[in-house]
Amino acid sequence: MTDDTEPKRISSARPAKFALETMGAVCISNFKIGVWAATPGFEGKITTKGIDYGCQIVMSVLQNRLLYMKIPDISGSKRINFLHKLQYNIDRITITNVNLPDMRIILIPNMGLKVAVSNGYIVTNGNWHIKSKILRAHGAVRAQINGISISFYLKFGKDNMGRPTVSVTDCASYISKLHIYVSGKSSWLYNLIISWFEPSLRSYLNDKICLELQKILSEKIHPFLHTVPVTKKIDKYVGIDYSLTSPPLVAKDSVVLPLKGEFYNLLNRTNIPFPAPPLDFSVGHDRMLYIGFSEYFFNTAGYVFNSVGDLSINITDDMLPKNSHIHLDTATIGTLIPQVKKMYPIMRMKLRLVTDSAPSVAFLSGKIILTTSGDIYAFAILPNSTLTPLFNVKLIAQITTTLGIKDDKITGQLTLDRVQLSLKKSNIGPFPVSCLQNGIDFLVSIIILPRVNAVLADGYPLPLINHIKLSNLIVQPHKNFLLFATDVTYN
Repeated sequence: MTDDTEPKRISSARPAKFALETMGAVCISNFKIGVWAATPGFEGKITTKGIDYGCQIVMSVLQNRLLYMKIPDISGSKRINFLHKLQYNIDRITITNVNLPDMRIILIPNMGLKVAVSNGYIVTNGNWHIKSKILRAHGAVRAQINGISISFYLKFGKDNMGRPTVSVTDCASYISKLHIYVSGKSSWLYNLIISWFEPSLRSYLNDKICLELQKILSEKIHPFLHTVPVTKKIDKYVGIDYSLTSPPLVAKDSVVLPLKGEFYNLLNRTNIPFPAPPLDFSVGHDRMLYIGFSEYFFNTAGYVFNSVGDLSINITDDMLPKNSHIHLDTATIGTLIPQVKKMYPIMRMKLRLVTDSAPSVAFLSGKIILTTSGDIYAFAILPNSTLTPLFNVKLIAQITTTLGIKDDKITGQLTLDRVQLSLKKSNIGPFPVSCLQNGIDFLVSIIILPRVNAVLADGYPLPLINHIKLSNLIVQPHKNFLLFATDVTYN
């Protein structure tokens, strides 16, 4: 018989490397997410520590903008009895110091964040000039602006691509104290200069602070959020959607990001035939970001990869270790099943493993279990290189998965727990399938798992936003979900 006796492929042929990567992707994927799930496939929670860090960055940008802000000249004329018409000009006003030291953030559930800044101060230097028909004078002016307070609300939404958006509303700033120091020969004019300078400077800064916040939003934050990945293409067949299912939600201790979390077929997207379970987990205070990955996220990987192509692999003798005393031929298998050696003496063999359903992942407390099932088709390779079928065995394998983090990548390691076998068809007569148990365990442990683990050891990169680095990462399996926690730094 020929290769036509082999089981038919579900779709166009794909190399064994794809099958190995696919098995790995079920356990460790590119940190990605989906479109059809009503319940999020995974959920991110930004803690108060993370929120404080983000707002501190915004305040740092605001301080820097204020420091280099150009204050327009203040000029005008006043009629003074004995001086007649007096013209004044205060120019070259520069800000030499800015500090916004105290910030308080209040989480208002279901509404947004209230940010309150207090005890800020700004120092400015400038020059003053006065002239009239009978007088010309000039000097320096310095303003110490104390007790600056700023308050505004941050409200969250999502755009039509599923990316987060943020807006600043109800912004207000207030200057409680403004001390002006004037130097020059005509010191008797100080009070006049102060009366001209103070209201103009106070009004300008009060308006400018909130205006600069809006500019930071449009020029910095909006472009930054636009880099948030929404989908990720894995190969030409499979992608992952991790857009928001709804706008970010402000809870009492975090900002919640509900992400779709499902793999999908790039060529023909259809509904996943099983629902995403609810995700419910609490956050600590020692990390900035917590993400809960539902089993659903990983199981959609198995479903989609299985639907776009089979997860098959061929096993031949040349895949065994070079120093192996065991060979994949009819002589070796004949020691377990005597009729194989009698019917096909001294022939090479080929095993073909084909999954019959999508692999599934289950998270138990402290443990991740991958279950996969399929058929093992055994062939003898005849002298003319054609294949003749020997038997077909049903296989169910349970594998323990260990996850880790390395260089901003999720890595993994698979370990075989057990394999269950049952005979489905035999062309060589009946035989006890238990005699194959040790041999199949050996082949899975020596050939299949090392190849999958090599793929997993390379790791799958996390979908990082531009300029964001992760640190202090931990991964913890819990019942029904995987918890990922990290700090972040913005560069």
